[in-house]
Amino acid sequence: MLGLGLASSHAPAMFEPATMWPRIYQRMPPYMRERQPPEAAAETPAVIEQYLARIDAAFGVLRAQLAAYRPAALLVVGDDQGDLFEPSNMPPLAIFTGDELWGLDGTHYRPPAERQRLTFRCHGPLARFLHTRLMKRGFELLGCREFRPVGPRGGGVSHMVAQPVPRLVPDLSVPIVPIFVNAYYPPLPTAARCYALGAALREILAEWPEPVALYASGGLSHDPEGPRAGWIDEPLDRWILERLERGEGAALQHLFTFDSDTLRGGTGEVRAWIVAAGAFPRPARVVEYIRAHHAKAGLAFAYWPAEP
Repeated sequence: MLGLGLASSHAPAMFEPATMWPRIYQRMPPYMRERQPPEAAAETPAVIEQYLARIDAAFGVLRAQLAAYRPAALLVVGDDQGDLFEPSNMPPLAIFTGDELWGLDGTHYRPPAERQRLTFRCHGPLARFLHTRLMKRGFELLGCREFRPVGPRGGGVSHMVAQPVPRLVPDLSVPIVPIFVNAYYPPLPTAARCYALGAALREILAEWPEPVALYASGGLSHDPEGPRAGWIDEPLDRWILERLERGEGAALQHLFTFDSDTLRGGTGEVRAWIVAAGAFPRPARVVEYIRAHHAKAGLAFAYWPAEP
C-alpha cells in the first residue's frame, strides 16, 4: 500500500555550504546579473546560514516521517535533466526497473574528483510490477532495466535522486524506484496527466502487500540559468502549497495549461508535486518555504501523513 507522501525542492545550493552559494548564484546568463530582484541583496552570509539551518530542520522532519513509517520501498518522482537521457531519447515518462543504479554526492558545481560515487539499491520487483500495471492503464512509460546514463555530465542518476535521497535515508537502506517525469524538454506531460499518474499509483499499490512511500523531488518556482534566474514567483508557490494544505491538489491539474514566463524553466518540476497530489488526495502538511534568491528557487518541504 502507498501510505506516506513526501515532497521537497532539490536546488543544488541546498546541498552545499554557505560559501558556495554566491558561486552558484552567479551561474546565470550575463544579462541577468544586472537585473536581479532587490531582495537578493539582503541575503547576507548570515542569512544564508539561517536558510541552511531551516533546510536541515525541514529535511529532519521528512526523515523522521519516513523512519517512523518504515517503508519497504521509496518511489522517487522527479525529472532527469539530461543525465540518464539525451535528445535522441527523451521520454515524457520513464521508470527504472533494475536492481541498482549509481550517482555522485555533492553537486555538479564541484569537479568530479571531489565527488564520491554512491550506490542506490532499487526495488526491481516493485518497479516491474508498477511498470506492467501502469502500461495496462495506458501510461506508456519507458522502461529502463539497465542503468546506462548517456547524458554529458557523467554523474550517473539525476540530482533528483543523488542529492536528496541521502538526506532522507542517510544509510541508503530503503530501496528506491525512480520514476522520471520530464519537466524541461518539450513536449511535456500535462499537469492532468501527472495527477492521473499519481492516482493510478495509489490504486495499483493498494494491491501491493508492503508499505510504500512516495517522494516528489524538485520545484518550486525557479529558472536557475534562464531568463528569470534569481527571480522567484512566491505567489505561485504559496498558491500551490495552499492547495495541498487544503486537500485541493486536484486544482493543480490546471497548471501549465497556459504559457507564462514563471511556468517555464525549472518551475516545470512542480509536475512531481502534482503526481504526489494525485497519489494523496488529502491535506498535506507544509513544513517550510524559503524564497531563496541565491539558491535561485522557491524552496519548499511538505508531507502527507501516513494513514493509520
